[in-house]
Amino acid sequence: MSNQPVKAATSNSDLLSSREAGVAKRTLILCDFDGTVSKKDTVNKLIRNHISDPHWRYYVKRYLRGEIGSREVYKAIAPLMRMTRLEFEKFVLEHAELDPFFPRFLVWARENNIDVKIVSDGFDETIKKLFDSHGVTGLDIISNTLLIEQDGRIEIRSEHSNPACGICGTCKLNTLRNFRSQYDKIVLIGDGESDRHAATEADMVLALGDLFLFCARNGIPAIRIDGFHEAPAMLTRDIRAVAFDLDGTLIDSIEAIVEAFNYMFSELGYPSMTLQEILRRTSISLIDFVKSHLKPEHGELGIKVFRDYYDTIYLERTTMLPGAMEALLKLNGSVSQGIVSNKRGRYARILAEHLGFAHKMVKIIGAEDGFKAKPSADMFHEFMKHAGSREEHTVYVGDAPIDIEGASAAGIDAYAIAGEFFTAEELALHKPRRVLSNIGELPQALEPVITTHVQKI
Repeated sequence: MSNQPVKAATSNSDLLSSREAGVAKRTLILCDFDGTVSKKDTVNKLIRNHISDPHWRYYVKRYLRGEIGSREVYKAIAPLMRMTRLEFEKFVLEHAELDPFFPRFLVWARENNIDVKIVSDGFDETIKKLFDSHGVTGLDIISNTLLIEQDGRIEIRSEHSNPACGICGTCKLNTLRNFRSQYDKIVLIGDGESDRHAATEADMVLALGDLFLFCARNGIPAIRIDGFHEAPAMLTRDIRAVAFDLDGTLIDSIEAIVEAFNYMFSELGYPSMTLQEILRRTSISLIDFVKSHLKPEHGELGIKVFRDYYDTIYLERTTMLPGAMEALLKLNGSVSQGIVSNKRGRYARILAEHLGFAHKMVKIIGAEDGFKAKPSADMFHEFMKHAGSREEHTVYVGDAPIDIEGASAAGIDAYAIAGEFFTAEELALHKPRRVLSNIGELPQALEPVITTHVQKI
């Protein structure tokens, strides 16, 4: 990584000229600092290392219980802190850690006329010192002000709090709103609790850590990233191929599956299973399901009993899920589409033909087509071969953890659809690239967040 200074982005007047010329719309990226730009959270450690009065714990515990906000905590603990300027600078250099790709991310943003600003509920001096040590200059910093007196006394000023609320030292939501009229699009990059309110009004969130779970739980559009090395590609990505899971993603087939399984259990003398018990297991292949629930000597017969019964009911008892056909129609022609399913391939192809979407698929691959079932990568690689697409241009859309695991094994991103089988938060815990509330959101989710001329760093 170069240590050459990263200078301020193109001026506002230049950006306006670019916009009028049709080069690019104005975009602002607001970046959190602690846990985001700095890979380590510096605030808590700074306070703990420079405070001796035990009363600080009282305020922090109240904050953790949600009784008070960071602004009140800072106001209460500042008189209890002591440190010299030299001690502070030594602390920052020892404990703060800049994401190594952040300077290159800033270069990428400048080359694409994108403004970047730091918005933090931490301290300005911490941010400035870390940036100075890495040659990062010219960034607007919106944060709490940390003042270190000559006698070691500390003052914390929260000049960017929201007077109407006063909970956070720096109100990121208010900051976003203040910039809204100046930009066509505002992207938030963050990782934690102080980013949550701003996330609700950002046009897109690039989420690290717990912020991704929060966004999934609340239906907020978010893309999971692990650091700034992924940010440009995730904002500008060109998706050319989409493979879909079948059951629970495109089609509603659970009643027929549950009925066939319970018929099999009854015929072989096993107790029946509830809908919910079977729901969470149907993403695995039939063979794996039978291995998990029947004695080895009953396995082959169980599969035959299931299939003989399922053959009599599955066409009339299977329908498209709401919004699925509409999503396929919107995507038709813009991306290559296919099916990668643990349902037996023969059933998958018959159902796709019966329900009227087989002709939209470049390849329909299922169990017993000569490839290992998910979570193996085999079927995904076969799909990409037929779609003529590479991993970085391909996504897999599914509704279960096994779908996310299989996509990861193949080196492609998973877009998880929350539904009857698994909640959005459950899916987010398995780290897909995105979690969608329903399949109707997919066409928009496949579009680039930002259109640029320089995509990589």
